[in-house]
Amino acid sequence: MEKLKGFLKELMQKMGIKENVRLRIVPMKQKIASLSFNTKTLRLNQKAVEILEDEELKYILSHELIHLKIRDINHGPLFMEELKKYYSDEEARRLEFRIICNFIKAVQIPSI
Repeated sequence: MEKLKGFLKELMQKMGIKENVRLRIVPMKQKIASLSFNTKTLRLNQKAVEILEDEELKYILSHELIHLKIRDINHGPLFMEELKKYYSDEEARRLEFRIICNFIKAVQIPSI
């Protein structure tokens, strides 16, 4: 948890976010992460913490912080413009693909 808090602090400084953002690791059935604008709480899927590499976790944290920075939950032009400040299109696609693949591998049922 301390490592993730360190990542969060580092990313917030990089993005110029001065708000106090709380980090919670919680079981989630359908999401990898979420952010509450009201409580400034970033919730990260417990499974993500267990199966993802640091680079992938930083990407997820960055993704959620961008929503906070631009004050929009959508992935429209403003979101994409801000994301490009931190990740190239190719890098973002590569990380998203790895994250999805790791989740798929984590839920595969072993063959009988």
